[in-house]
Amino acid sequence: MALVCIVAALNCASVGYDQSMMSSLNILTAFQTRFGLDANLRGLLTAAQNLGGIVTGFFAGIVVDRYGRRGGILIASLLVLLACVLHATATTKAQFFVGRILVGVAKSVDIAAVPTYLVEMAPPKRRGLVAGLYWACWLLGAIISSGVGYGARSVGGNWSWRIICIVMAAPALGCILSLFFIPESPRWLISRNREQEALNVLAKFHGKGDQSNPLVVAEYREIKESISFEQDNKFETFKAWWKAFVAKKSNLYRAYILLTLGVFEQTVGSSIISYYLADVLKLAGVTSEREQFTINIGQNCVAFASALIGICLIDKVGRLKMLVAGSAFCAAVLACMAGLTAAQTGNPAGRSGIIAMVFLFQMGYSSTWTPLSFSYCAEVLNFTIRAKGMGFYSVFTSAAGFFNQYLIPLGLKGIGWRFYIVGVCWNVFMATVIGITYLETKGLTLEQIDKRFEGVPRDQLVDVIEAFDGGKPISEKELVGVPVATEAEQVQVPVPKEIKG
Repeated sequence: MALVCIVAALNCASVGYDQSMMSSLNILTAFQTRFGLDANLRGLLTAAQNLGGIVTGFFAGIVVDRYGRRGGILIASLLVLLACVLHATATTKAQFFVGRILVGVAKSVDIAAVPTYLVEMAPPKRRGLVAGLYWACWLLGAIISSGVGYGARSVGGNWSWRIICIVMAAPALGCILSLFFIPESPRWLISRNREQEALNVLAKFHGKGDQSNPLVVAEYREIKESISFEQDNKFETFKAWWKAFVAKKSNLYRAYILLTLGVFEQTVGSSIISYYLADVLKLAGVTSEREQFTINIGQNCVAFASALIGICLIDKVGRLKMLVAGSAFCAAVLACMAGLTAAQTGNPAGRSGIIAMVFLFQMGYSSTWTPLSFSYCAEVLNFTIRAKGMGFYSVFTSAAGFFNQYLIPLGLKGIGWRFYIVGVCWNVFMATVIGITYLETKGLTLEQIDKRFEGVPRDQLVDVIEAFDGGKPISEKELVGVPVATEAEQVQVPVPKEIKG
């Protein structure tokens, strides 16, 4: 499982590098001079990657379902390499803009592939930790990027920003090389009539190599029954699938979570710090490039450490408590930033207080939202719609991200510290919606979560090992494949047996 996590870390780091890269580029005077950037154009170039995510999200899940979770990871990494070339060799705003869009395409495929892969590979009791590692390692890329930016600023001229763009290729190359050493998702293998391979993977990662382990046996039967039942009820056309999909209350609930969480994840306030730290610091009176880069590196390191702490708490505390607490904490920090920026930027103590708020915000956001914003969505989707649902989730996050990232520099320039007050009110609203309307998934298998969405109360389900005869070894007959899914979409349908966790 460690190697699986490393591959996910490298993959997410290649995407996470981009976010801090833009923060570094927005600090550099050489980059702003080369492309003649003002607040409007800076916002457009930063937000442009979301345009690629919006378009690609509609079919990213289909690609991941067809070529496998590993195939999706490979495609995302290759796209990052191509985007790296466009960024590093850009001589016009148009070329750089295309490179930004391509990063968004890669990010959308990445979101459909990696969280899906992690939640399908992880043991139920450690799924929060493993899946949470995905977006936590986005910060690993951010640390690398901010560190490269700090060193590259001394080079001067156009090479100062081109070097930053070139290094974006490193995590993607590491991910591609590591793919040869990890297996495919057992759920995807079963859906492709590769039962023995799936059983081997489950035994290796969930049963220490023992194929007769009760948990492995029960999970194998649970997964196979669920996928077989869904494939027996497939639809031949997308129109028929969509009609059946929206007719189910459980699927509409899932869609509601994807839509709202996608918007919330982009608007909780992290984009202000991640993409426009320079604007925040200038508003606070910190104008030195060296100081800004130093703070950028420091806040990314704090964020990464906080995210690692957060992923260790997910399976103990629960998803909803962490999201609600994180939103409330971020609201409080933004309120403090508003007050300090309004009244205390004229003295050193006030500027130090604002810088402290930047670090506190990252601690609160990174320990809660960072590990959960993508893993929670992957959990609430069932196998048939998981990759496609994550693709649609990237559409929502990209659409909200484009609006948010384009608006931030204009808002900070137009209304200054009052822009933080908008964030305070919004975060309080977010915390209320999540706490009241979302479903807790702590401690359940993916198939158990499926049953919860069908309306079965948590205390009325039976134990998974008991329900699927975990003590009885798997027979030769059970390794016979189920019918292979067609390319037509499928709708989630209830699994006959009750499952409990």
